[in-house]
Amino acid sequence: MSQIAYLALGDSLTEGIGAHIPFVEQFFDHLRRTDDCRVRNWGVSGMTSEELLSMLGNPGIGRLVARMSHITVTTGGCDFIRTYETDGVSIISLTRTMRRVQMQVDRILGMLRQYNPEATIHLLGFYLPLPAYEQGLWLATRLITSMNQAYQRLCRKHRVYWVDPFDTFLHRHDYFADEVHPNQKGHDQLARLFIQTADPERAGSDTGLVLGDEGVADQSPTVIS
Repeated sequence: MSQIAYLALGDSLTEGIGAHIPFVEQFFDHLRRTDDCRVRNWGVSGMTSEELLSMLGNPGIGRLVARMSHITVTTGGCDFIRTYETDGVSIISLTRTMRRVQMQVDRILGMLRQYNPEATIHLLGFYLPLPAYEQGLWLATRLITSMNQAYQRLCRKHRVYWVDPFDTFLHRHDYFADEVHPNQKGHDQLARLFIQTADPERAGSDTGLVLGDEGVADQSPTVIS
């Protein structure tokens, strides 16, 4: 089907802070085939995974999600920013945040699948923010690697595309508008990763996979009107 209904959910990455043309707009330009296609960007700067989960509990949101063909989710980063601002580099606090975010993202993806079993859903993982290079690169790398592995498992569980920005952003200070937000070059890279993951042939790559219930790759996204 040619009609695309795309809903972008999440935090400042989805909102597009730091870029003139956020990855959401670029990904939609890739997806759309006719003038009937629509995109809704519901990114909210500062939104935590808990707040996103609460928003999805609204019945009106559920009805909207049910009509979507494509959904992208960026969440979890603000949870860690709040923890860092409150407790600094505390292993105990960061570990608690990791567990809390994983549980909430599991529920978020579960709710999206409950509302819409057929939509093509993408979840963005984590990259290293700039402060990590000065305040504990080893610890940050270990934490983010663990979170990305957890997100990847959740993607398998809920039949969601896994989008991994870690290697792309590693040591690329020129991709940042500030300490945490990508600039236009960074958003261009995020858009490339989403497109590559969803459509590897058109992106010139063979790395985009959807992982099903048994971990079997399915490269044919389902689009509904």
